[in-house]
Formats: sequence, structure tokens, C-alpha cells
Amino acid sequence: MEKSRDPAQRWEFFVQCQFQALKVFSRRNNCLLTSAAMPKNNFGKGGMEHEIFHHPQQDRFWKATSPNLAGFGPSGYFTPGGYLRRLRLSNLIFNDDVRFEGVLERPSGASIVTSQQAVHPHPERFVPTQEEISGLLTSLGFEQTRGTAWYRAADGITLGDCHDRNFIRTPVASIVAIDVQPVLDDGHAFEDVIPCPSTFS
Repeated sequence: MEKSRDPAQRWEFFVQCQFQALKVFSRRNNCLLTSAAMPKNNFGKGGMEHEIFHHPQQDRFWKATSPNLAGFGPSGYFTPGGYLRRLRLSNLIFNDDVRFEGVLERPSGASIVTSQQAVHPHPERFVPTQEEISGLLTSLGFEQTRGTAWYRAADGITLGDCHDRNFIRTPVASIVAIDVQPVLDDGHAFEDVIPCPSTFS
């Protein structure tokens, strides 16, 4: 009888399987990337999760996850599937345009590569106040629950990490979310998510 895996081993197994599935998908869709395919402007590490690149022709920032990892969460147990789900949720909730660019193969492992339009900061004050962040989230139907977490009961969305480092104040003084962590409650589907109004800015 096979010995049962501990939680960390199960997580590592799921991550490995999902990365393999993503590599197969990327190979079939011509988006299995090499280092030569990445934008040349490399800004290095962006926090603990990503390596950041800028594509000047597209004016988009490309993000490559740390090899064989897909973000961080409670106890670190995040999978590639969960990572891509959160990005899809952010696109719906905030009218983002995050795109899956492919999987980057490196000697140290595979990285998920995404891109999003560059958000240009306000030249004088680009960090929003907590009141400005609260105004944005309240306008989208969220209520603060605890700390930096917000919840929208209408579609079962929890937003985590809603602190000022994960928002940018733009030149027109609008507030843009750049790295919050959305989670969809069990029993809810993507079809339930209330999309961001098209006129939202």
C-alpha cells in the first residue's frame, strides 16, 4: 500500500503535473518560450513572485513567475491553475487585460509568463491613500471584512492584499489595482462574477 503524501508533497505533485500540462498546451499553441523570446528590458525581481520585463513596442510589462512556482498564498500552497484563475478573476473584476503569453523553459524550471498594459503613475503622488482604495472597492460593491481583505457577497469574491503597494494612482488620479489576490467562493462560477463596468476608469 502506497504511503500517503503529506500536504507539502501533494502540493508539489499537483504543481509538477500542472506545469507539465501547461508546457504541453504551450507547445501545441506555439507559446513555449525561450529566453530569447522575452523582452530585452529586464527589471529583475518584482517582489518574491516575479521577474519583470518591459516590452517597449507594446508598452506592456511581462511577468515571469519564479521557476516551478506560481505565486504565494497561505502556507505557500498555490498551483499554476490557481494562479491563472486569479488573473482571470482580476480581468473580470477590474477590467484588466492580463494575457497569458506562454511558459518559459529555463534550466532551473518552468515559469508562467503573462503580460499587462503598462500603468503610468501620477508624476507627483502615485501611491493612493487608503481612503482612495476604499472608494474604488466600495464603488465596485465590496465591503471590508478584516485587515486588507474585502468581500462582495453578490458573486462570492474575496479580495486579499488590498494595501497601497498593490494599487497605483494614475496621472488622471484614477486608482488601478495591480496585484490584489481575488478568490472565488466554493459554489460560485466565473459566470457569476460581476464584470467591471465598461465605463469604469
